[in-house]
Amino acid sequence: TLALASTAICGLLFGHSDLSVAVGGPGYFYEPSSEQNVGTLRLKACSSTSNCVSSNYAEPPNRYISPLKIVNDRDTAFQRTVRDVQTSDFVITEVISKDYYIHLTTAGTAPGSIDDVELVIPEEGGIVNMRCEARVTLPPPPFCVKKNCINGNMDQRSRLKNLMNILGLPSADETQMQGAKWTPIFFNSDRVPGFYDNY
Repeated sequence: TLALASTAICGLLFGHSDLSVAVGGPGYFYEPSSEQNVGTLRLKACSSTSNCVSSNYAEPPNRYISPLKIVNDRDTAFQRTVRDVQTSDFVITEVISKDYYIHLTTAGTAPGSIDDVELVIPEEGGIVNMRCEARVTLPPPPFCVKKNCINGNMDQRSRLKNLMNILGLPSADETQMQGAKWTPIFFNSDRVPGFYDNY
């Protein structure tokens, strides 16, 4: 599998744009996204019963994470993503160059488990769509008090945040979130406009 991974990486870095390599072998049972829309690969929606977060715009808030914003052209961003992931704890298991798709794995929350991470760079939008799903589903904690946390699938969200830092790419909604105030819901004392008007 290491040889196949090296082949995929070398092919990408030296311009073999038609390369498609899967790295798996026995026990490789994850089915990557394959939904097509006008020739563009789209990430599958997260199952409501799994520990999963995705930048799919249709996801609810507890399973949604902003896509990343690329700062180069699509080809350069794809090649640099493959290059930068090699220096991390993420393992490349599949690269489909024609779809600008990368499938990674990383250690999951449950002992000995694996989380699957998918990246795809669509033709338009200047973004990197992301998805992280645990192969072993665990019950989410009932609440969170860490700043900026969103209850539900926090471990998968943290893995994508870590990947964002490795790639050195900002989130696409970074400017919209500037100045936003975060308050733990159980300690929220913000006045709701109009709530006390009749008292």
